[in-house]
Amino acid sequence: MTIQTAAKVFAPIGLTEFLSDYLERDILHLERKAPELVKGIFDLESMGHCVRYMKPQVGGNVRVVPKGEDPEETVQLNAMVGASEDNGEGHLTSSFAMGKTIIFNGAEAYWPPVERIIDDLKETLACDVKCNVYCTPPQSQGFDTHVDGHDVLVLQTDGSKTWRLHEVDQALPLESTPLAAEMFSMLQSSKPEYGDPVREVTLHPGDLLYLPRGVPHSAASTTEHSIHLTIGLYPLRRHEFLSRLVDLLAFEDEGLRRRVSTAIMKGEEKENSAAEMFRELAAIADGLETPIDVDRLVAISSESYARAAGTTGSFESAIGVESMSLETVIERPEGCPWSVRRTPMDYRIRCGGSMSLPLKLDPVMGFLEEHAIFRIADAPDLMANDAKLTLCRNLVRNGLMRISNKPAPEIRASIPAPAMGGDLSWLMPTVGS
Repeated sequence: MTIQTAAKVFAPIGLTEFLSDYLERDILHLERKAPELVKGIFDLESMGHCVRYMKPQVGGNVRVVPKGEDPEETVQLNAMVGASEDNGEGHLTSSFAMGKTIIFNGAEAYWPPVERIIDDLKETLACDVKCNVYCTPPQSQGFDTHVDGHDVLVLQTDGSKTWRLHEVDQALPLESTPLAAEMFSMLQSSKPEYGDPVREVTLHPGDLLYLPRGVPHSAASTTEHSIHLTIGLYPLRRHEFLSRLVDLLAFEDEGLRRRVSTAIMKGEEKENSAAEMFRELAAIADGLETPIDVDRLVAISSESYARAAGTTGSFESAIGVESMSLETVIERPEGCPWSVRRTPMDYRIRCGGSMSLPLKLDPVMGFLEEHAIFRIADAPDLMANDAKLTLCRNLVRNGLMRISNKPAPEIRASIPAPAMGGDLSWLMPTVGS
């Protein structure tokens, strides 16, 4: 069965084993000899289909890399796209024939077989995930030995490619910035010496290679062409999470909101040591009357990695929402989990779409959590019928539920509704999170 999920990406080892033994720790090579796992994901035929019908080159999402150390020819490609009637298709075909590597950047945005894999990896690994597709002619190499600032999963989908791996000099490096290069002399070297390879791996269709960031590597196609997905993992790193905590701390402490003094900036006074400054932050955090809720910050940070909803029923629901009645059956959109986060002000719900609901709906939240599909009339009778319709229409409008063609499931009757009057304003949700 073709790979569509994170579990299939790492099979036959389990996700638990990958997370505990390999992620940010060690190289993983799965030699599966199973081309059926990648059938239909991206191959030579896909290249032509993608260029002609998806046209990623029109949006600048295709790169051309020649053999050796010659500079990229993406500028010429961009010019050809604008000047030719075929949107640069002929130029890409001839470039490939001349031994140049074609790279489809951000393929998850326009190629559905890749999108399915990336969506599941993003949710499973709780991090941002991006995918470039590398298409290399026989006996060619696009890039010299280099180190990536992010973890890499390589999924071979067509042909074969040999990877040469070198000794790690620094574990889990950060990508250099002008400030970092100024502060740390080790980052100033423009051409590091990686030495001889310590390991060589040839990937065939269905094989997987995982490289933690920091592993120097290069790759070249064999006597046949090569197509592989390079899947980059971009987690929220601890230093980034701590910076979010400091930002929140500044909302609570006036001193942190003040500017660095003019005297310090002009070198007339000395700033405290880094250790002293961190101790000051700890003292401020300890002194807060209401501590910053770290668990809530984790929940907010993780929401961006939730799976996108499938498209089934979205447009049918859009035109049918006004005609919904108590007999209408609604269900959650396919392929995405339901999550609820309670804040001091409201409930924040995500399931494809997102919205906020007032805390007055507390007795109803358990029902919504438990039932992925229900007839509107079967919603808790703590709400009058008008309130049920108002709530369910807003759930559909905001993408958390969709109109279903399935039969209504049997649901036990709930407590009769109290008299609520005609004012339903308290039920109107706040969109967003």
